[in-house]
Amino acid sequence: MRFLPIFKFSLMSFALLSSAACTTMNSKVGEMLNLDTDLKLTFIVSANANLDDDKVASPLIINMYELTSPDMFEKGNFIDIFERDSEILGADLIDKHRLKHLQPGEKRLVRFVLDEKTRYVGLFAEFLMYKDAQYKLVIPIAQTNVFSSSAEIKISTNILAIIERDPPKPNVLK
Repeated sequence: MRFLPIFKFSLMSFALLSSAACTTMNSKVGEMLNLDTDLKLTFIVSANANLDDDKVASPLIINMYELTSPDMFEKGNFIDIFERDSEILGADLIDKHRLKHLQPGEKRLVRFVLDEKTRYVGLFAEFLMYKDAQYKLVIPIAQTNVFSSSAEIKISTNILAIIERDPPKPNVLK
C-alpha cells in the first residue's frame, strides 16, 4: 500500500517525460527532414518600408490567408479586404494569420503548418500609403507535407514582392 503513491508519481513522471521527449524528437527529426512545416516565408524589409505622410518608415502588419482558390483574394481591393476580409474571401478562406509587426530594416523567417486543404496563401500588407501600393501576393502551395513551399518576400516603400520562390513540388504521397 505504501508503494502506491510512489508508483503513481513514477508513472506520471514517466508519462510527462516521454511526451516531452517525443515532442522534442519529432521537432528535431521534422526539422532535419523538412517535415515540420508546409510553408517558410522570409521577409526582407527595407529601411524605407511603409512610409507615412512625413516619409518616416513605420512597422508593417501582414495578414496571411490560407485559401482554396486565389480568385476572390485577387479580385478584392485594399479597403474591402482590410475591413471585411472574411466576407470578401468567403468559401475560399480556410484560415487567417496576423503576423507580428515587421520593422523597417528587419529580416525574419516565419514557418507555418498549413491546413491540408490550403492550395494558395495570400499575403496582404497593411501599408499606410495603400493607394498606389502593391499590397497583396498569392503563393501556390505544395500539396503534401513531405515537401515544403518557401518564398522570400521583399518589402520596400509600399511594394510587397516575391524575390525567390521554390516551385510547388508534385504530390507524390496520396
